[in-house]
Amino acid sequence: MFMPLTRYRVVGLLLLLSLTSGCSSNLPECSSTFTTTWPDATEQIHQDINQLASAEFQGRKTSSLGSQAAQDYIIARFHQVGLKPWQAEFAIPFTFDYQFSTITGVNLVATIPAKVPSRRWRIITAHYDHLGQKGSTVFPGADDNASGVAGMLAIAQRWQQQTDIDNVNLMLVATDAEEPGLFGSYALVKLLQQDPSIDVELSVNLDMIGHPNRRRAIYMEGEKNLAQFEAIRAQLMQKTQLCIRTHRSSLLSGRLQKADWLRASDHYPFHKAGYKWVYFGVPPHPQYHTEYDTPDTLDIDFIVAVAETVYQLLQIDKLTESP
Repeated sequence: MFMPLTRYRVVGLLLLLSLTSGCSSNLPECSSTFTTTWPDATEQIHQDINQLASAEFQGRKTSSLGSQAAQDYIIARFHQVGLKPWQAEFAIPFTFDYQFSTITGVNLVATIPAKVPSRRWRIITAHYDHLGQKGSTVFPGADDNASGVAGMLAIAQRWQQQTDIDNVNLMLVATDAEEPGLFGSYALVKLLQQDPSIDVELSVNLDMIGHPNRRRAIYMEGEKNLAQFEAIRAQLMQKTQLCIRTHRSSLLSGRLQKADWLRASDHYPFHKAGYKWVYFGVPPHPQYHTEYDTPDTLDIDFIVAVAETVYQLLQIDKLTESP
């Protein structure tokens, strides 16, 4: 997750967790026990996160050997799931200027074409890059954002097995260079804008979905982009019992303020381009951007519930209002 303002102090994070309340009384009751129908997803999600956050991947910093290892792994998983590249190859390089250097990043873009030819597209993004290694300290980035990539792959697997929408294309993008400034997402949006055959109905960004707060809620931003959001939220919560919240606060400089979640991750370039989007993630936690963001700190059952919730969302035919 890219945080443009400041890093959270541990004290503030703990207070943030204590301030977070439950779901609205108008919604189905929130539960700490989820109802999912993806028992086979747990092992694969766990395996994907363990691999991406392993020492072999060296924190997955953009344009590093660890990043290349992550790319190879994700592309192999794309092949395993049976996905098709959007362009000639899954890997789509781009360049950006950062700290007086020109750096090459690589987005990994896969698709599941609609059964009935259509211009309708729905997109899932999850950045695979992280902070890399500083000296002897490796930043594994298990929650940030191996969790989002693993969730995206689980959704792709399920979509291949079953989808209720025959005329919607699904695009799955493991973005690069999110941490230094959302550069991969900006490059992706630029390509989408140049392709008149694509009508982007909704972009769903998954960034940090593995470390829930004590209420075990997933947080969602961009709800104004959905038609009849409250009805959709109630429907999704009814299916998995996963609590979906829409407002986050943080303690910054001794005052309770709204965090700038709009600019915090890869959904922001979509917002700037006028595309409809939603973002799923958890609040920053004490392990965020530290060497302690490791797989053993994550809640795999929670990730499965989030992935199934997003899948159910994308199965709804009318998600957004017509332009």
